[in-house]
Amino acid sequence: MNCEIVPLNPEYLDKLLEGAPPSMLALRVDRAYFSPGSVSCCLLADGVPVFAGGIVNLGWNRGEGWFMPTIFFRRNVKTCYRALRKYIPRMALENGFARVQATCVKGVSASILKHLGFAYEGTMRKFGPFGETCDMWAQFFEVKG
Repeated sequence: MNCEIVPLNPEYLDKLLEGAPPSMLALRVDRAYFSPGSVSCCLLADGVPVFAGGIVNLGWNRGEGWFMPTIFFRRNVKTCYRALRKYIPRMALENGFARVQATCVKGVSASILKHLGFAYEGTMRKFGPFGETCDMWAQFFEVKG
């Protein structure tokens, strides 16, 4: 398998969202993922988009980290983890993010964030897009100004 990391574009995002539940599509994640100052990458396996992640610009050198747990991700956790571990700091530093936070429901995502070096900051009730209770994690970077 030949893997390559490239900037995420709307075509790749559409491909990744094929088969997603209608509730996910209603969130219009593209508005955030491609908003000014945000940065996103896509993992291509043999030229096919299979995984994506990035940082949404929140202003004041803060960003919201995200990754899309696709079927490929579930089958290739180590490959995706290595990409996240390499590209989160790169995206943060190159785009001036001193703080990258991430919210997730308890489970695999929380474990991955912990292993990526994110620090647990607290639990927020009814925070998720569908009223889920989420945990807040954050990672900090020394941005040269």
